[in-house]
Amino acid sequence: MSEQVPLLELRRVFKTYPGAGEPAPVLNGVDLRVASGESLAIIGPSGCGKSTLLNIMGTLDAPTSGTVTFDGRDVVTLNDRERAEFRNRSIGFVFQFHHLLPQCTALENVLVPTLVNRQAKDARERGMHLLERVGLANRKDARPGELSGGECQRVAVARALINTPRILLADEPTGSLSREGALDLTKLLLELNQEERIALVAVTHSLEVAAMLGCIYELNGGALTARRGNAV
Repeated sequence: MSEQVPLLELRRVFKTYPGAGEPAPVLNGVDLRVASGESLAIIGPSGCGKSTLLNIMGTLDAPTSGTVTFDGRDVVTLNDRERAEFRNRSIGFVFQFHHLLPQCTALENVLVPTLVNRQAKDARERGMHLLERVGLANRKDARPGELSGGECQRVAVARALINTPRILLADEPTGSLSREGALDLTKLLLELNQEERIALVAVTHSLEVAAMLGCIYELNGGALTARRGNAV
């Protein structure tokens, strides 16, 4: 039986950017419900607004109109400080490029989000657990320049999970990896999706990656539609 209140819900979300002439619509009344522990992929052509949609889901951007609720709470109305605290506690982000701090070790990079989370306890122990889980415990003292692209992305995954978020938002997380590396990272994300009991939403250009997730949505012309099954 499905839960009555989804973890994350978007209702009639519109996003329009001002242009030189007419405003440019990007999202046109998007509806989406994400349940706890669910995994889903969002696909679509380049420039269709996939990253914009993900940013709105993660409160990095605000919709022009519509509602975004997290566990029944309207997050659009939060002020800047409240949104920052909410993101730090509840949302993990993984991007196409790892954005690791080059001067910090793998473990130090993983621990960065805990520096502003006063509730974080035993952060170093959890950081080591996550590095071990992504297969990099023996590389904890290595800096990004000493790691491969795939290893850096795994450190970024561990960093995204350090504060025990309830949802992981991944924007083209495998885009800079080889096919083998992309499939390996996706498998790891799905394993962590189950082990950490968090929802996973991944934007991807790879239909092969998308097919590994629980369901697939396609964004095109500002509209989001669900595909039947995972046929790609």
